[in-house]
Amino acid sequence: MKHDLIYYIPWVYFNREQIPYLLRESLDLGIHRFVFGNGLIKNCLSDPSWIDYLHRLERSFGVQFLSMHAPFGPEYDMNIINPVRRPEMVKEHIRAMEIASEFGCQTYTIHIGAYHYIVGLSSLQESRVLAAETLEKLVPAAEKIGITIAVENSFEPTNAAREVLALVTPYIGNPAVGVCYDTGHANIMTMHPGKRPDRYRAYMYNSWYETGILPENDAFEKLSPHIVTTHIHDNDGYGDLHAMPGDGNIGWEDLLPKLKNCPRMLEMQTEVSLYHYGINWAGELLAPLGGYTINRLVKTFRELGF
Repeated sequence: MKHDLIYYIPWVYFNREQIPYLLRESLDLGIHRFVFGNGLIKNCLSDPSWIDYLHRLERSFGVQFLSMHAPFGPEYDMNIINPVRRPEMVKEHIRAMEIASEFGCQTYTIHIGAYHYIVGLSSLQESRVLAAETLEKLVPAAEKIGITIAVENSFEPTNAAREVLALVTPYIGNPAVGVCYDTGHANIMTMHPGKRPDRYRAYMYNSWYETGILPENDAFEKLSPHIVTTHIHDNDGYGDLHAMPGDGNIGWEDLLPKLKNCPRMLEMQTEVSLYHYGINWAGELLAPLGGYTINRLVKTFRELGF
């Protein structure tokens, strides 16, 4: 089964005058569909002139901004605690979904969130209740707008695949709710043969302060019936490095056919971190000096059969 591949480019690292050069480079490499990243939608929410600007780029260059990633972080996560901020957060997500629909996006990837559990020390149960309350408020809007909310798995207790599955299970059969399967996040939670837990980045131990790290080798099997989109990137199993497929230890020959055959898959997304090299918060990056380029991104995914 063939699915559109949507390419992630970190547009927000560049100003408006520079973005056309990146688009030209991308078009010359044969790609024209791009992830509508969380940085772009945050720009649109704070400065609506960005909406018109992106539409002009679409018309001028013949490109599309698709597969929206919702704003995330302490002000936007589904499990935020602040009772004053929560209604505003829901309104802004609904507005973001409306903008996504204007651009023809099929999916709206969203985080349950980890900040308020790790930093705010809310309980896991409180996180579950708040995330479920948020989703309940967003689903009617998604149904009306005609977009699928895709809850993303990650590597903290609140975002583990088991939590994502529990959150979306009440909506089985509803096309407005699905899952974004993040390959790199799942790899961090997989206990591969020979994997040494002592090599996990410190963030993982800080995140799993209650129980210790609980591996989840069956994240794909849990989530596959509900996957509507996927973030494709690699790592070494110990940190969120957003590396190029093949630079980490994910078995792509086994995983990609399974992903492509998920019954609800609508599209697939790259989420390799371009232009970054050296060290990020998760540790030493696997990218070469100078970082990954669009050229290498396109070549790699073509070699993978896209």
